[in-house]
Amino acid sequence: MKPRVFRDPVHGLISFDGDSTPLAQLLDTAVMQRLRYVKAMGLAWLVYPGAEHSRFGHSLGALHVAGKIASRLELTPHDTIVVQAAALLHDIGHGPFSHAWEEAFPNYNHEAMGLALLQSNEELRTTLEKVHPDLANDVQSLFQGDKRFSHLKKMVSSDLDVDRLDYLLRDSHYSGAKYAAFDLDWIIHALRMEESKDGKDIVVDYRRGMYAVEQYLFSRAYMYTQVYHHKTVRAAERLFVSVLRRFKDLAVASKISAPASLLAMAHGEFPSAEQFLTLDDPLILTLLGQWQNNEDSVLSDLSSRMRRRDLFKTIDLGDRALDTIEEVVQTIGKNELGDSWDYYLHIDVTDVKGYGSGSPNELQVVGHPVMGRSAMSELMQSLPSQRRTVRVVGPKQLLPLVVDKLT
Repeated sequence: MKPRVFRDPVHGLISFDGDSTPLAQLLDTAVMQRLRYVKAMGLAWLVYPGAEHSRFGHSLGALHVAGKIASRLELTPHDTIVVQAAALLHDIGHGPFSHAWEEAFPNYNHEAMGLALLQSNEELRTTLEKVHPDLANDVQSLFQGDKRFSHLKKMVSSDLDVDRLDYLLRDSHYSGAKYAAFDLDWIIHALRMEESKDGKDIVVDYRRGMYAVEQYLFSRAYMYTQVYHHKTVRAAERLFVSVLRRFKDLAVASKISAPASLLAMAHGEFPSAEQFLTLDDPLILTLLGQWQNNEDSVLSDLSSRMRRRDLFKTIDLGDRALDTIEEVVQTIGKNELGDSWDYYLHIDVTDVKGYGSGSPNELQVVGHPVMGRSAMSELMQSLPSQRRTVRVVGPKQLLPLVVDKLT
């Protein structure tokens, strides 16, 4: 099998060579090819025109970073293949428009869907088993939290994992927002493997890496504040969620037709693996075009707003009490819009966390001159670990009414 090489604007050349060469077969599966049609940054492209990159490219980047960390930690060839395969497949369960999809369908979880695909998609499992007979089961065990792979899971799912290390750099590059500037190579250089009472553990060497890690944490906080939680991005997401909420209400009442995968989700069910593979951004954009002419006036209006980019507007309400805002928004909504008000007026609360403490996958820091070994979150108290923004989102003609009522 010949090595495969990809040109990548973030990491340069991404190669499938040596022991990882067989993993390139995974790229040709339907599960992976679908990710070419799911935008990595959801609806941010409505604000940042360059932010149209896919989860396919991000998955390649995550595999590349996993390979670099595996080399640094001198993992065994099999562990390296397991963690690279897990990195490549970590996003296969994402729905169209990524995280906004999970807001619209609260019963849906992309990690659970990814695991379901890994368990039931015959093409994917067969391809993994061609690489190594145990690979499908080992990757599944890693995602399920098997203690044998707890150190590898930290590489794929923690607050300093290959997912975040790639997407911050990638999203910064494609959006043009230059907030994510951190020293990836030095962070990797600061990682090391230790033996603990529970087995192998990956830790960060404080003397080597804390400035690079702090730089990463600042980058993450700034990307959330300035890009992911940008007021217009959030307004677009709230509008998109309203469209899908209205669709769900009509579907439950049997007042609209749609693909089986979408109808299943409207009824709170997980689509089958085969159905899920039909769900991507182009399908939803096509449906939005059709729904512009739907006989339901709310669905038609909301869909038209999305297609024309006639987005909701926002007002920032600072630290006002949420219960007061909720009462005002509900009163104005009902007075101005009647029963359909909650499709149009929303309270949007966003929290930006530089590092999430308390996670079972939290990395440990060793070598601190005072604290010795400690959880990374304990060392981050002085950083901007959390910022909260409260906004009201809705049609521009209604927002002044909210402001007047609150002042």
